[in-house]
Amino acid sequence: MQWGDHFLIASGIKKTATKSNVPFRITSFQNGDDLVFFPDELKYFLFYSGNPVPDRCTVLSTSTYQITQLPRYKKPDA
Repeated sequence: MQWGDHFLIASGIKKTATKSNVPFRITSFQNGDDLVFFPDELKYFLFYSGNPVPDRCTVLSTSTYQITQLPRYKKPDA
């Protein structure tokens, strides 16, 4: 996710549902923030690390990038 000139690094998406069985997805970022997406309503909320009150998000644009495969690190032989 891009924020200004910065990119936030996430660790994947967790799919779950509310007690009333409304599906949602959580993307957890390395800095402790969580992005919550309700696919049925196309709504996004951002929970900043340490703050229990979410901010409603709006999608301004989307982009598709080519997948870049990073080289594997191999520990040198001792």
